[in-house]
Amino acid sequence: MLYHVSEKPGLKVLRPHASSHGRAYVYAVDDLVTGLLFGAGHDDFDLYLSNDAAGVPTVRECWPGAFQKVYQGKRCSVYEVDEAGFQRGVTSWDPELVHEGEVAVERETVVDDLYRRLLEEEKRGTLTILRYEHTDEYRRVIAGHVVDRLIRFDVDLDTCMETDSRFAAHFRGLVQGLRDLMDGRLLP
Repeated sequence: MLYHVSEKPGLKVLRPHASSHGRAYVYAVDDLVTGLLFGAGHDDFDLYLSNDAAGVPTVRECWPGAFQKVYQGKRCSVYEVDEAGFQRGVTSWDPELVHEGEVAVERETVVDDLYRRLLEEEKRGTLTILRYEHTDEYRRVIAGHVVDRLIRFDVDLDTCMETDSRFAAHFRGLVQGLRDLMDGRLLP
């Protein structure tokens, strides 16, 4: 059994949609806790998702208070789907499985308070939540992650601070630094 988690309730069929990968897929995971992390809208500039060496899902805040801002007051639906037709290794994120066609929902379970549920998973040890730290080590990890995404997603560095308040509020220095690196003045 695989899990697809969504803010949208009542779905009977999951239809492919394009994400940052560019191709349209139905996305699923085989770990429910990992799936719950997708129960509220966010992207890679809010939270950095990974797994530790033991396979425990880990979420790092990319800016102070991001975890609470993303999940508090949210509810979601957990959709169970059959594994048939799903493939692993198609995207760059190992926990993610994809299916190119429509997928029938076998069961829906509503999570009324996603924030509380994720905090419970943290207490159980099935989820690690790393809140933003103003330490060199933590900020180095987040800076590497954000810069990678700025480049990978081909974010327009000239306009992003005007079009997305997160860039102006939390990543201004990184955006400006990349703009300075890429303006050609550092070349001989």
